[in-house]
Amino acid sequence: MIMKFRYILNLIMFSLFFVSCNKESVNEDDKNMLLEQNLRIASVSQNSYRSPESSRATYTKEYSTSFENGDKLGLIMIDADGNRMDNVSYTYTDGNWTNSNVFYSPKIAKVIAYYPYNQDLDENITTVDGLKSSIDITENQSSVDEFEKMDLLVCEIDDVTENLNITFNHVFSLVTFTAKTTVAIGNKDYDFNLKMEKVSFSIGEETYTPCNVNNAYLCILPVGTVLENEDFRYTYNRIGEDKSIKTLKSTVTTQKGMRYNFDCPSLDGASATTLCAGDYYCVTDENKVVIIPGGEVELPEGVTCKGIIFHVMDDNEWNTFETDNSLTDNSLPGYAGKHGLVVSLANGEALGVKNENRTEIESAYTTAGASEELYQSKETLCGYILSNALVNSSLSSIFTALNNHKSDEIDNTTSWYCPSYQELKYLMIEYELINQEMNIVQGEQIAASPSLTYNDTGFWLIRPDLSDYNGDLSEVIRPICAF
Repeated sequence: MIMKFRYILNLIMFSLFFVSCNKESVNEDDKNMLLEQNLRIASVSQNSYRSPESSRATYTKEYSTSFENGDKLGLIMIDADGNRMDNVSYTYTDGNWTNSNVFYSPKIAKVIAYYPYNQDLDENITTVDGLKSSIDITENQSSVDEFEKMDLLVCEIDDVTENLNITFNHVFSLVTFTAKTTVAIGNKDYDFNLKMEKVSFSIGEETYTPCNVNNAYLCILPVGTVLENEDFRYTYNRIGEDKSIKTLKSTVTTQKGMRYNFDCPSLDGASATTLCAGDYYCVTDENKVVIIPGGEVELPEGVTCKGIIFHVMDDNEWNTFETDNSLTDNSLPGYAGKHGLVVSLANGEALGVKNENRTEIESAYTTAGASEELYQSKETLCGYILSNALVNSSLSSIFTALNNHKSDEIDNTTSWYCPSYQELKYLMIEYELINQEMNIVQGEQIAASPSLTYNDTGFWLIRPDLSDYNGDLSEVIRPICAF
């Protein structure tokens, strides 16, 4: 499952309708008058974490909070003498925060709005400092749910009117660790965070484990925490590299609502160009290809995922692929000089062609230049030439497998085609990883699929457990493409 996390940059405004304060706080005459005069929240906005850095922040949309159905914020109500009248919760549902069992009272002199709500809040807490002291900031913040409980939002309202405007602020400090990389496509740069492992940091004898969000690692710290050379160290492993250990050149003292980002560069300072199964095959608004490392929870703005890489070819395999599929040397330049296979996010349709069409199938294959040895081979990457053979044959009207993919063309990429046996086998070998990534990008799960590898019994099909059979097949094709 995708780990739920609710961090975005945009200030979010909601229309809210409130009633607040206990029934006992109002006499009967006041209650009758005020039942038609509920306290309304005109807006809720939020100031995201600010950065002291002069450079552009990485993934700034991660560093403020949005709300989901079922979330609860709290209102601490205080009278003119500084005594707490109540601590009530309002539940978020489809844009509204509601609690129908609480009434407004003119005795409310001050409101402290806070998130997340704590029903067990000590009854003596009537200040923001008191709220802060109620939060237990732990060293292990790897759990998203626990991390969110520590990220306290507060707004003090001294002028309580019928229409409240709440502007939340983060009251603690945030440290982040990112391995940002930038891909330049045309005249635009696309930023994203690379995967890392074993990210942690220490302050003196205490070791902290941050929370992974979109391959950025986040940790809440109290205001006034001192980070200084040698006493503060952070460690990380970029995928495929040994552990790195870093510290600071100058002392940092954390401030309220501030974010401090610590870069996690490659050991050799190089940018990431390695492609692997699970990476996202994406296009920009100009239909230019950009490949994003797998595991991204949210893609950079202006990028659309078209499929997931499931096999990367070496030079020898690519040269054979070009030859077997009658591609020229200039057909596909590759991505950063590399070539591979991509599976679509969506299923195709059933083959439509049946074994009773054997004569036409074999004729279409041989006419396109695919020999019997090629189209029967279970070890050849030749789905592209076999697909084109059926598309351009007398069987085109009943070859329905690619009907819902025909209009989708990607720059410097083959058209979508039906896999051969070996191409489908590569896919099924990686199906668990690919299905995990499909969950992230909301693609359809990989299941048993036909190939276009054919003998006199029919087309071959492979299941995720790598078992196979052939004959007349009704299962839908999973289209792939090559780059």
